[in-house]
Formats: sequence, structure tokens, C-alpha cells
Amino acid sequence: MRARQRDWLTAVTASTVLVMCGDLAAHGQTEDYFATPWVVAPSLPQAGAGTTNTATSTTPKPTSQGSRSNLYSQSLASSAPSAPPVLYTFNVGIDEIATDNVAETQSNHVSDVTSLFSAGTTITADTERFSGVLSATGFYQREINDTALDQFSEFGYASGQATIVPGNLYMSVNGAIDNLSTLGGGIQSPLVQSNQNTHTYTIGGSPYFVTRVGDFGMNVLRYQIGQAWFSNYAPPPLFPIASSGGLAASTDQSVREDFRTAGTIMPRLMSDLSLSGMENDAGNSASGDLQVANGELINEYEVTRSASLIGGAGYESLRDPEVPVVDGQGAIWDFGARLRPNPDSYALIIYGRHDRKSDFAGEIAWRLTPYTDFYASYTDALNTVQQSIIVNNAGSVLGPAGAVTGVNFDQSTVIGVLDDQALNSTPGYDSSLVPIGIPLGTSNNYSPLQNGLFRTKILSGSARSIFDGDPIALTAYDAQQISLTPFFVSSSSSEGGDLSWSPMFSPSLTGLALVGYAHETGVEVGDVYNAAVGATYLISESLGLDLRYDFIRRQGQSGSGSYIQNAITVGLHKSFN
Repeated sequence: MRARQRDWLTAVTASTVLVMCGDLAAHGQTEDYFATPWVVAPSLPQAGAGTTNTATSTTPKPTSQGSRSNLYSQSLASSAPSAPPVLYTFNVGIDEIATDNVAETQSNHVSDVTSLFSAGTTITADTERFSGVLSATGFYQREINDTALDQFSEFGYASGQATIVPGNLYMSVNGAIDNLSTLGGGIQSPLVQSNQNTHTYTIGGSPYFVTRVGDFGMNVLRYQIGQAWFSNYAPPPLFPIASSGGLAASTDQSVREDFRTAGTIMPRLMSDLSLSGMENDAGNSASGDLQVANGELINEYEVTRSASLIGGAGYESLRDPEVPVVDGQGAIWDFGARLRPNPDSYALIIYGRHDRKSDFAGEIAWRLTPYTDFYASYTDALNTVQQSIIVNNAGSVLGPAGAVTGVNFDQSTVIGVLDDQALNSTPGYDSSLVPIGIPLGTSNNYSPLQNGLFRTKILSGSARSIFDGDPIALTAYDAQQISLTPFFVSSSSSEGGDLSWSPMFSPSLTGLALVGYAHETGVEVGDVYNAAVGATYLISESLGLDLRYDFIRRQGQSGSGSYIQNAITVGLHKSFN
């Protein structure tokens, strides 16, 4: 118990440091990606604070409370002209969960009632030198029958940017505390399943230096480091030997240098000379210490205002002392095209050779209407589970449906360069648009949590629409983990998706309906089905009553790991300044 308390204090302290180290820069868009009801507490009104965004400002009926989290609403409030530079909101809550299978077992079900007592804070800042957001909530879980499941735990999210020297030197910071499913495929209910999942902690930072060479171009030099560690990790019996000792902590770091010219060498030509060195040390023999160095000249030529051609060529070197099968060096290249029908939508596809293999990569970010958008991506890259979690959190931005992430530099150097916000902060680039992408909780948990180095192929997509003020969201994915050390770690694949609807019945009553499915093969073979319905009633502007029913069914191979679980949750949550 004392060890869990120390973990809690360490995590909250680390998150607080993120806010203290400069003027945290919120990306101005945010929801609680960990989707816990105690964080999605009623959002207090702020004097003069805006409550709409560019994607929903003309919606004929107000969007439902469930479509925006407290964290996102707070970030909007802090950016309002009349708002104070720093806003604080506190939340407390209690949830009572009645379930017929608290330990998620195939037989000998134990019914139980769980009490979750929670308390936390959300801090947002929008100052001259710093903007950012921090949310951290701790809770204590108490069981009536199975007291062995009693625990302290926490959730958190932090993201910000400090301006150290205006126009030249900046610092980005990020952090997250979350639960992930050991078997992959995501978590069906964060409250109901909090005992059975691996707890993750990530923290990272990136100083970067921007210089301009007259009207010729700009240069961005950056260093990025991230750390991930884990607790409550208990792999099932069928997991490989490489994960039996626990999920190893990992450090991921990189140095990048980009020199970009746009329209100066040749009209309508953007050229970017990108040099990078990356290292991921996952601290175990199955994944080793992956080191990658590459350099590539990437070009995008605008044929018309809505279409451009992409080409690149360079050289790479890969080395891993523990996994020599990846060692090698050679030429890298890319060619492809981008369609951009309007400034806030594009479809990009390339074919090229990286990580000693040729394959496609692509990304689509399409705003069909002011109320409907679509995002999809496909990547093929070398990575570890730990590395994916670190870079996904570092690259995440907060939107009205939660923190989302897209294609990062580690997955595709070309797409990573073309999407880079620091390089795109030029006239005509609109960074205020509500971001679209894959929910962070989904992208961090595509596959099983295991040590090892993999060639990972991921096809995923997310669509959102607001119909008469009620948000509908669909997310789907297909992920393959091909093990490069099959003697120690198994390959795996997973596919799944979920569909949710949040209707607004009245200004004080919001509903929820969702269904989901996941299929896993490789390390574990199984299917997971889940459904939930619920409602939130605002007793006042700062007090909310939640009611939710969850059905979860897991069907494992030959019945192994199979279970059915029903749960009813009643929660009361209070926000205050």
C-alpha cells in the first residue's frame, strides 16, 4: 500500500513539475483522453470565456455536455481575452459500481460493490511566455467483498509550450498517467476495469531553437526526450518469456535538424533538409537499444493550388546491439502526392524505403463540413511498445473529443516533417483549428503490452460528426506487430473499433450510447464485445449526477480468459474554483 502511495505522489509531483517549468502552453484544444467521469466533471462557466470553436460555432443547437470535457472547456476559457492568465478548477467525486464479476473470471464469479473516491485539479495557462494545461486526479478504490483489489491510483494529462526567447527558443513539455489493457484492444470501461490493467506513466520535453536565414529559409534544431514506466503489470500465463519479468521502463530521445526553404529556390517548391539521430533504450534483451540515424532531402512541388508532388532521397543507418537482425545502412527514398482541396483538409500518400524496407505510408485529414471530419493513416515502421506510447503522448493535442494523435516522425520521417508545426508556423498556417486524429487512448493500446522490437503496421481511422448538436464518433483500426525476436516475443495482430453517440435531451440532461469490438491473435487469441448506455444530469452548473450501465464479454481461445461482466455505475461529481 505504501508503495502505491509513493507511486501516486511521484506521478502527481512529476505532472506538477510540467506546469511549474515555464508558462505551460496549451495547444488550446483538449479533452480528457483517459475518459474518466471524475475528470469529465461539470465545467464551471468563466466570465468572458468563449465556449465555441471554429468547428461548431454555427451549430443550430448547443452541443451536448458530453461532447466536450472539462479540460477542453478550460483551455477554451483560458484563451478568452478577458480571462485571467491562469485558471484553476478542482473536482471531487464518488462513484459506486455494482458488478457481477469484479475479478473478470470465467467461473466462480464474485459480485461486489466498489466505491471510488476521487479528487483532482485542472490548471490551464495562457500567458505571454507560456500556455498549457495540466489535469491530475487521484482516487481511492474500496471493495466490499474482494478487499485485495483495494488500491490508490491516478490519472493525468499535461501539455504545454514555453517561450524562452521570443522568435528563437522554445520548450515543449508533456506528460500522461493512464491505464492500458495488457492484452491490447483498449479498455472497455476505465472505472469498471481499473483493477485489471497496466498503469502507465510518461513524461517528456523538447527544447527547440528556431532561426531564420533572411527571406531564404528557416532552421529548426531540437532535442526531444521522453520516459515511460509502468506498474500493476501482470501478464497472462500465455505471454512470452520476455514479458514475464514485467514491462521494462524505456527512454526515447532524438536530435533533429531541419532547414526549410519555401518558394525561394524555385517558385512553388518547398525543400526540407532533415537530419536526425534517434535512440530508444527499452532496457531488455528482447528490444535492446535501437539507434537510427538518417538524413533526407524532402521536396514538395505545388502543381496546382490543390495538388502537389512529393519526392525525397537520403541515407540511413540502423543498429541494435541486442537485435542485430535490424543492423544495416543504405539509401532511403520517397515519392508521392498530396491533394489539398482547402486549407484545412488534405490527403497525402507516399511510397518509399525506410528501416530497410519499402512500403506505403499515408495520412488523410478531411473536414467534410463544419460539423463532420475524418482522419485516417497507415504506417509501417520499427518500434517498441514503450516507444510508441512515448511519442504518441509527446505528439498529442487536445481536442473536443479528447487528446488525439497522428503520424509522428518515428513512424514516417516524410509525413512527420510535412506535418511539423514548428516548421509550418509561417503565414497562412492556421494552428487554431480544432485538431483531428486518432484518440490517444486507442493509439496507445492497439497491441498487447510486451517487451520486444517489432515491425509495426497500423491502419486506423476516426470520423466525427455533429448532427443537430449531438456528436457521433467512429474509430476503427487494424494493427500488426511482427516480432524481430520471435524466440523471445510473439508476433500479434489486432483489429477493432467503437461507435459512440452523445445525445442532448435537454440543457441539463445528456445521454451516452456506445458499442465496441476488438479481435486479437498471436500472443492471445480472443474477441471482446462491449456496450454501454448512460446519462449525465446537471443538478447545477458545478454538480453532476452520472448513471451508466456496461456490458463486457471476452471470448478467449478454447474458453481461456473468457468472461462476461455486467456493471452499473452511479456517480456524483462536483467542480469548484
